[in-house]
Amino acid sequence: MTARRRKRNKNSKKVNIPVKKYLPYILIFLVVAFLIYRVVLLLSFKVDSTQIPKENLSTDSSMVNSLFVFEQDEKIVYMESITYSSSQNNILRIPIPTDIYVTEDEVDSYPISSMRAVGEFLDYNFGRNYTVEYMSNLLGLKYDNYVWIVDSGNNTDEFLSELSVWSILFNLQFSHNLRNNVYSNLPILNLIKEVNFINQSLSSFESEQMNIVECCVEEVTLSSDRVRRQFNTANFDKELSKYISGLVSREVERERVNVEVYNGSNITGLASEYARIVRHTGARILRYDNAPHLYEETVIYVPEPENYQNSLILIRDVVGNNVKVKNERPQFVTTGDIVLVLGEDISN
Repeated sequence: MTARRRKRNKNSKKVNIPVKKYLPYILIFLVVAFLIYRVVLLLSFKVDSTQIPKENLSTDSSMVNSLFVFEQDEKIVYMESITYSSSQNNILRIPIPTDIYVTEDEVDSYPISSMRAVGEFLDYNFGRNYTVEYMSNLLGLKYDNYVWIVDSGNNTDEFLSELSVWSILFNLQFSHNLRNNVYSNLPILNLIKEVNFINQSLSSFESEQMNIVECCVEEVTLSSDRVRRQFNTANFDKELSKYISGLVSREVERERVNVEVYNGSNITGLASEYARIVRHTGARILRYDNAPHLYEETVIYVPEPENYQNSLILIRDVVGNNVKVKNERPQFVTTGDIVLVLGEDISN
């Protein structure tokens, strides 16, 4: 071998790239790129909130109601209502069996599992809105949040334990299954935050569970071979009242407000419907009845507003913050601290 050939070989060895030296940097780059990619996916994670108008949801944070719905094969397979009070450090769970029937009319009766299908039949793409509104009226609770998971056999416990920033970033199967299958008024980061708070509340708050089957479900015999489980609203209200005092904020509790509700619209049953929701905020209902005449607009009468500021906030949240508030009594005889007169605007 000539001297020139040996020199050329020696020089060629000098230009070899030391891969091992740069391997850690390459790995770090790939990890950072993956993290950036997953974070971008997290921030772009879409939660469908278009089907339920925001005005149908509560905005009061003193007592938060959340409805969790799990759907599989176009049927509701699991449902749970969760209510918590941060000021009282109390949380109430109400699992709702989906095989119970919610109407007494034999012709129109259907179980909760079919509720979305009924809503879709009444108005296309209205099924989830119909379900949340119906459950709100059925239980007498105005919901702050709803979480609806499609194509899932999970229950609330499994969902609460699985959903986190970590699971969205690194559990690719969970993230893939959840994408395009979650409906909620909360964007994904807010949903994760709310779920995390509920998890913390379940471990640190006084946690109670209401058994609907024991208190509020009756077996109705339709024939010799047909028995149906029927929801009893009156029994539910009676049972729920045992828990409400532990969930009402101390500020509302101190005011001890007495409320009257009158229906000034041409829609039958509005007074009792809204009286239930107001009662479940912790107020005492003195009476509910029809107003002496029709009212075009809903009005809240508060003769002494300085004594019932917190209760007024709750009642406005029930009927809408855009309703009129008058610091006087209505023209007909009333004795309540707050008098709610429902007008034709609210029936619309």
